[in-house]
Amino acid sequence: MNYQTRTLTLNPDQLSGLSNRLITSHYENNYAGAVKRLNAIRSELAALDWSTAATFTINGLKREELIAANSAFLHELYFDNLGGSGVLPSCGLSVALTRDFGSVEAWRSQFTGLAKAMGGGSGWALLSWSSRESRLINHWAADHTHLLAGATPVLALDMYEHAYHLDFGARAGAYVDAFMANIPWDKVYKRYGAAVEADALAFGIDLDAALSRSQGALDVRREEDYLQSGQVIHGASWRDPSRVHEWSQALDASRPTLLYCLRGKDIGRSTVMALRARGIDARYIVGGIEAWQAAGLPLETQGGAA
Repeated sequence: MNYQTRTLTLNPDQLSGLSNRLITSHYENNYAGAVKRLNAIRSELAALDWSTAATFTINGLKREELIAANSAFLHELYFDNLGGSGVLPSCGLSVALTRDFGSVEAWRSQFTGLAKAMGGGSGWALLSWSSRESRLINHWAADHTHLLAGATPVLALDMYEHAYHLDFGARAGAYVDAFMANIPWDKVYKRYGAAVEADALAFGIDLDAALSRSQGALDVRREEDYLQSGQVIHGASWRDPSRVHEWSQALDASRPTLLYCLRGKDIGRSTVMALRARGIDARYIVGGIEAWQAAGLPLETQGGAA
């Protein structure tokens, strides 16, 4: 089956600092062109006699297939990264960026610095979830073939000149700033959450199992959620999920660690993965404290009695 070009869902006329002409040209010529190349290459591969084909033919076609496929897929991610306000609210993703880079501002400085350093060259600046390291990373990719093994891109910035020259000429830095002002962070957050979920599902435990081992559990809700609640699971203590690299050093790696967040989603899951990357047998409560409370299980006031 041929790979199908995805419809451009954003409205180019509503972007800030990026013209309709630029986006339409990028979509129709570069993205759609990559899809056409991918289908043409796969047609040749399907007709190939693999037992007699020259090795350089096989190598060349498979290399070009990888380039065309990654170009198509990264372009889809790129266009899905446009159409927002560029403002990242306090959420599980801001917690993750603080955890893995020190602060959201530090991440932004590193990501835009990487992208601007590629100006006049070619390639992609990517923010990805690394399953191998259980953290978010910024990384460089060129020629559509240099993706990091075991990493899932959640934000992609095209730094090939075709992505900006119609509007910005050689001013790649101005293009990077314009891109950052148009990111729909809710979509990036959703992709991040899905990537973390895929890695962490095996480490969730249900309420019945959690009840028998909840004494001494760690509450890793966002600080705002924790302070607004007034309650914790009986015997639990709060830890800042954005500072896991600090407080994890005091944990006993020989003992299992149970933790929970608000709903048992990306914050709890990613904190578990961060702890497991440090050699700690960590698990999270499926459904978080909301499911615990709904089931009528023991709670206590923060710093007080049940």
